[in-house]
Amino acid sequence: MHIFYFFGDSITLGVNVQPKDSFYQLIIGNLQKNFSLPPTKFYNLGVCKNSSKEILARFDNEFSVRNLAGSTPVFFLMCGVVDTMKFTENPYLSLEESKENYTKLIQSAKSKGQVIAISPSPVANAEQNERLNRLISIQEKICSENSVYYINMFQELLDNDFVGDLKDGVHPSEQGNKLIAGIIAKELKNCL
Repeated sequence: MHIFYFFGDSITLGVNVQPKDSFYQLIIGNLQKNFSLPPTKFYNLGVCKNSSKEILARFDNEFSVRNLAGSTPVFFLMCGVVDTMKFTENPYLSLEESKENYTKLIQSAKSKGQVIAISPSPVANAEQNERLNRLISIQEKICSENSVYYINMFQELLDNDFVGDLKDGVHPSEQGNKLIAGIIAKELKNCL
């Protein structure tokens, strides 16, 4: 049995859209339609306001309580928007903290199963998008060093007016979730 775990923040969770319109549900539909999967389970483990720090802290426990002996785990990991948010005058996490958390998260996931890492999506704040771009470069390097497939959707989302359609400056609409799912779906044949 394959078990797919989607770890992330509120964007992974699907805040501000109906569950059927979240990129998570759209990817499940794509996997079921286009891949010959044996019996399969899916878990959406997106949690509001989770940075790489919070995802790392809960990762092992979330996995262990859902893992079945003999299963094949596949992890989709998407974080970074919360890491780069400014709740005060500084981003929530420094680039160094994000790098350390992300490295540990990738290595822990890779030790348990297959990993597909996904870049964070852009937001309506240009300054934060600059921080996200720097973080994405770090994430790509970590994934390359650990032989983990990385889907960088940031620029393609910007090119398709993803930011103009954000419901609250951060969370994608139904159309934005379709864009995310479409980019990921194009890459699935390369990484599964």
